[in-house]
Amino acid sequence: MNQNDALTYEQAVAQVIKGKFFEDKEILKLKNASGWTVAYAQARQGWTTNDKEILKLKNSYGASVAHEQVEHGWTTEDKEILKLCDISRLTVAHEQARQGWTTEDKEILKLSDKSGWAVAHEQARRGWTTEDKEILKLHDTHGWSVAHEQASRGWTTEDKEILKLEDKYGTSVAKIQVKHGWITNNKEILKLRNKNKWSTAHEQAFQGWTTEDPEILALATEDGLTVAEIQAEHSGWRPEDGTREKFEQELQKNFPEEKVQEILCNIDKLRKEYFKKILL
Repeated sequence: MNQNDALTYEQAVAQVIKGKFFEDKEILKLKNASGWTVAYAQARQGWTTNDKEILKLKNSYGASVAHEQVEHGWTTEDKEILKLCDISRLTVAHEQARQGWTTEDKEILKLSDKSGWAVAHEQARRGWTTEDKEILKLHDTHGWSVAHEQASRGWTTEDKEILKLEDKYGTSVAKIQVKHGWITNNKEILKLRNKNKWSTAHEQAFQGWTTEDPEILALATEDGLTVAEIQAEHSGWRPEDGTREKFEQELQKNFPEEKVQEILCNIDKLRKEYFKKILL
């Protein structure tokens, strides 16, 4: 009688832990109450197989033998295997992308888990980039797109459609790019605002950029903080005679006179504090 004939799952795993690997499919398929197979136990020890029947074996959480092999450096280009997913819809392709593998296959790039996190997001997180607008627009349940992810790692675009993409908090791709040193003078993009009405122009001013455009200077957050005040605080800026009158006119369109004067006084105050700091 073959010594493997009467093996239980527990007995087989005990041997695997000691370094023995089985190739017999019936042994590899043995599982416990939670669906953990001998094949899975072997994969945890670095064993690999390309047998699709074995690769597809899953535990009660939907994690396949293929998922486990990937964690140990194994990769596949087989689309059927790449699409295998656990109960959170995390695919083998996601796991491979986490290990640095990349693909340009749009069908695979679009695979997403329950949170909407695509394989393309995972690749972008590790430095991969694409210019494909369909892929750039993929987003998770928070509205965070592949373009957002790429921009957060220094990638930039001038494509207005992509720059305008926003997550559920109103954070645009443009704002993410600004945080990494990119600037624009396009008024449509400068006016993009998040839920608190913090605009692209506010973000650029926070980074040291300045403008003399009265309309942009008067943009205000939910709390009434203008781009002009940010410029004064971070660049020591003040409106010149030619700008000041037009700037005041813009402020008067949105604020009562008392608030207008308060903003102008605050600009002078913030400007003085800026120079005081840099002279220390």
